[in-house]
Amino acid sequence: MPAEGGITVQASGSSLRSEPLVAGTGIPRARPFVKWAGGKRSLAALIWEQAPPDFGDYHEPFVGGGSVFFAMPERSGKACLSDVNSELITAYKVIRDDVERLIAALWEHAHNHHADEGYYLQVRAQEPEAPLQVAARFIYLNKTCYNGLYRVNSEGKFNVPKGSYKNPRICDVEGLRQTSAALARADIRVETFDSIAPEAGDFVYCDPPYDGAFTGYVPGGFGDAQQELLRDTAVGWGHRDVHVMISNSDTPLIRGLYSGPPFRIREVLAPRHINSDGEGRGSVVELLITTYD
Repeated sequence: MPAEGGITVQASGSSLRSEPLVAGTGIPRARPFVKWAGGKRSLAALIWEQAPPDFGDYHEPFVGGGSVFFAMPERSGKACLSDVNSELITAYKVIRDDVERLIAALWEHAHNHHADEGYYLQVRAQEPEAPLQVAARFIYLNKTCYNGLYRVNSEGKFNVPKGSYKNPRICDVEGLRQTSAALARADIRVETFDSIAPEAGDFVYCDPPYDGAFTGYVPGGFGDAQQELLRDTAVGWGHRDVHVMISNSDTPLIRGLYSGPPFRIREVLAPRHINSDGEGRGSVVELLITTYD
């Protein structure tokens, strides 16, 4: 087992002893502004250790909470962040473009949350259209719902119950301002992973919903067909000399999809934080899959 704070990484099938890696240049300068199931905060430093040493633009088509983006070492290339969750992307854009008004809206949510026991359910039932209100509602619900879990029903409606936090931090003023600064030059879009257009020399990091894990971020989930499409899309990127890294769970399906060239599989030991059963939390083996050495 790695020393406390370390992360084990080992090439699949290797007989070499795994060594702990510690956070170095990848320590985030801005923190993710939402909790996100499967977030990579604990692995962000390792991911950047394993990233290509030189690349053009950075693409993250399953951006989620953005842990890997926020941990990116200082560089001049453009960051292209995307996700199919439109409310999440709206929150990213509002933080980038209108953070002070967002802070004011979140303070109002915080006041009402502590003053009214039923306020959470009132907000959960709302369907605002203005970007500022969409972003404020999204962040408020994330900070106060059960386990910070984002889940929608078959109609695409958020349906997570209220959490039991005594004093949730609904408005992190300095954190939001730091996030806004980090996003200042980012290209942020609602987009599917197979429609992004990286160019030769770019780096694409994909953190899709994991095989065999929770996939209820959007109606329909993310099943075997989507996992196969991601593999095929990554092959296409590789043919265009794009550097690709993919995170996923260690399952027979994923090992089978990525068993041959141009892929290389590495095993990493990662903590699991979101689980309704406390005994289900701990460390699990995950895979980092790359198209480069």
